[in-house]
Amino acid sequence: MTATTDNVLYGVHQIDIKNLLADGAADPSAISYTIDNPQDVGISAVYEDGARVVLRGGDDIVAVVEEDDKLTGFDVTFKVAELMPEVDATICGGVAGTNKWESPKDATEEAFPFEMTIYIENYTESDSKSTLDGYIKFSFPFCKGRRGSQDHAQQSFGSPSYTVKARKNESGSPVLPAMSYEKVESIV
Repeated sequence: MTATTDNVLYGVHQIDIKNLLADGAADPSAISYTIDNPQDVGISAVYEDGARVVLRGGDDIVAVVEEDDKLTGFDVTFKVAELMPEVDATICGGVAGTNKWESPKDATEEAFPFEMTIYIENYTESDSKSTLDGYIKFSFPFCKGRRGSQDHAQQSFGSPSYTVKARKNESGSPVLPAMSYEKVESIV
């Protein structure tokens, strides 16, 4: 029997986002933004439920046809520790300026798709003290997102949150998957 490759994931280290063109192709003039203060990340698989049809004849079941569920993409949620106008503009559209962001006012300011990369720290297996062993790099080549809630209370910090829909990128050849991950030694 072949042994599995085990990765011990801990925390979230960094998120990178970069705009794409409207059709999902790479934008050579796009600027990559780094979120170096993410607080949490959640990745949920999204499935299209397969159909189930039952043919009955009298009191008996004559036939059952059941399709398999199909993985269509991933929904990613994350919170950051600071307001970042460039991140708001990339994910939500609108206009970013120095220390300010305005939501879209018309169709010309709507958000384009973007690509996103998340780096999670990878540690060695150990029963005494684990050590950092590179990162797991999650790549999402075609994303669309929206801003979530941002709560503020007396004597507590507010954290902007985002919800991102990652789906396969069909703009080029070959078609890119909704998500991939790999172990990397460092963040480049």
